[in-house]
Amino acid sequence: MQDLNNIIVELSELNVYTGFGYKLNIPYNYVVYFEKEQNKELSLYIRKNYEALKTKFASIDLNFIYQPLVMCSSKNLEEVIAYYFPQLNYYQIPNLASKEYSEKVIKQAVRVAADGIDEILNKDNFIPSKIDSDELLNLLDYKGNIKSGLLFFNMRHGAIGVSDFFNTNSNHNYELFFEEALFYLTPEKEDFALGDFSLDLSFLPNYSEQLDDDTKELVKDIENKLAELKDNGQILFLIPILKDLLNKQSEKIDFKSISKMEINSQNKIQLQYFKKEVELSHLTKAIYFLFLKHPEGINLKELGNYRKELLTIYTSVSNQLDFDKMAKSIDDVINIETKAIYTHLSRIKSAFYKIMDASFAKYYIVSGSGEDERIVLFNTKDIIWNNYDLFTPDML
Repeated sequence: MQDLNNIIVELSELNVYTGFGYKLNIPYNYVVYFEKEQNKELSLYIRKNYEALKTKFASIDLNFIYQPLVMCSSKNLEEVIAYYFPQLNYYQIPNLASKEYSEKVIKQAVRVAADGIDEILNKDNFIPSKIDSDELLNLLDYKGNIKSGLLFFNMRHGAIGVSDFFNTNSNHNYELFFEEALFYLTPEKEDFALGDFSLDLSFLPNYSEQLDDDTKELVKDIENKLAELKDNGQILFLIPILKDLLNKQSEKIDFKSISKMEINSQNKIQLQYFKKEVELSHLTKAIYFLFLKHPEGINLKELGNYRKELLTIYTSVSNQLDFDKMAKSIDDVINIETKAIYTHLSRIKSAFYKIMDASFAKYYIVSGSGEDERIVLFNTKDIIWNNYDLFTPDML
């Protein structure tokens, strides 16, 4: 094994769980430079060799983050927060976070520009500004003794600093420091990465209906935007802003909470707490209302038993005047051999996935697979029906 003379390793119980769920936890593959006390030489070495260092860390699947050079942008930030944390819409936090983040981006750009000018004008005696790491260290709850170095999260959590041996060596070759740090952080073959990818997805129902193409594209786009926030290190600026905004709220936000549902007199489906409207076509909406009215679940093979009720709902919801045509549409839906019901269940699923992450959408869609019993997991007691009486067969 290689002798590690130039680094000192300090294992710590870093707080990588942000409280916002796994979507915004500190990524397992981050290696972040920090300073409790300014280390001019090390910081300057990183600035001059930043791209080469990022490439070396990437070769062992790690993402090296040097905060002063993180390229920040507030574009799409509000959209990402609102999608993965719909309950924050009630407090207007996505919008507030985007505004505060924009201000931070401007300040970051000014600092980088100022340092860039100083470096050009003073090539030989340029001194990089001290890196303000207090926000990061408080976020991670770091209580170690290393004054400057690297925070890591891949195998275990901890920090890597400059050793006494390195400090007594007049050469101060930081290439050796990073060489040993990379060697230490290189996982053994039997090791496996923990963090974002150690997810238990067993809570997700097994669906036979697929998302429509538009929804797949939208979800993929949102996922890519979140990945970009993580890949370029912007998440380290965003999380403290979100925490600060939530601390200012008088009410505690439960990130596992879901919204009550209101169906108004125009048959619009509103998720009050999320401040979202779920848009469905008239026939698909009628089918969704049928499942909401039967929290015990419905076996698709027995849909024929609900023909009269479904037709009653559809005539109340639809603006069509051709009763025979509406009846024909209902007959197609309840005939399992036409597979029309699966198309509508897919549309219901897609409608919710367009406005929120799967971890919340799963409560509202019609869960199940094949021809077996289908059920909406949402507690129907939390539905405010303004037109429930119109959906009873006796009205037909």
